[in-house]
Amino acid sequence: MFNAGALIMAAASGTLVGIDGTLALYPTRHQLSAAIASEPALCAQLAAAGLEIPSPAEALEAFRQAKNTDQAMLRLGECSKNTMGPGVQCTVKYKLRTAWKDEGDGVVAFSRGRDGWQAVQLQ
Repeated sequence: MFNAGALIMAAASGTLVGIDGTLALYPTRHQLSAAIASEPALCAQLAAAGLEIPSPAEALEAFRQAKNTDQAMLRLGECSKNTMGPGVQCTVKYKLRTAWKDEGDGVVAFSRGRDGWQAVQLQ
C-alpha cells in the first residue's frame, strides 16, 4: 500500500524546505540595525529619545492635580508620542492612596502647558 520509507523521506524533505525558507527570511542583526537607523519609530527607546517627557516629580505633581489628591503615588514606565493629542503617553503604576497595598497599571497622557505639566489618565 504505502511505502513507509518514501513517506518519511517526503516528510523530512518538507521539513527541511520549511526551515530553510524560514531562515532565509529571518533578518540578521545588521539588517535590523539598518532598519532601526533608517526608521527610528521602529524602536521605542530611540523614538522616545526625542520626546519631551516629564521628570518623575513633574509627572507625580500633574497626576496628583488631575486626581485631586496629595496622597497619589506614581511610577513612570515607557513613554511614546500621544496618538490622541499633544504630548506623550506613558505606562504607569499608581496608587491613589499611600495606605493602599496594591498598585494599579494604567496609561497617562502628559502635555506641557503654560501652567506646567497636565495629566489625563487614559486607562
